[in-house]
Amino acid sequence: MKKGKQRDEKKHETSPVRHLQLELQKLRRELRTTARVYTRRLEHELIAATDALGRYAPAEKLTREQLYRVRDFAIMVRQRRLRPEKGRRKDLRRIDSLISDLRPLIDDQ
Repeated sequence: MKKGKQRDEKKHETSPVRHLQLELQKLRRELRTTARVYTRRLEHELIAATDALGRYAPAEKLTREQLYRVRDFAIMVRQRRLRPEKGRRKDLRRIDSLISDLRPLIDDQ
């Protein structure tokens, strides 16, 4: 008598546990991709702000308003309070906010 296929041999598990494991693996990949793209965008904006500063005239030729504006940006960046070793979303939000505050520097050029 022939035995039917043994179901326990390399059977594709359809349990909820296996489905959740697969979804968590997908979520992990999406997290990596999202973090990579997010970081790339922030770095691009920082590079743009740095380039915008490079296009400013020498300090002697800047207007008083421009000098004050650059000074205010420098103070704002210098006073950042981050603890990157903790890896908190709060720090990412602060970095994102700080970079978006530098946007007028880029837009003026």
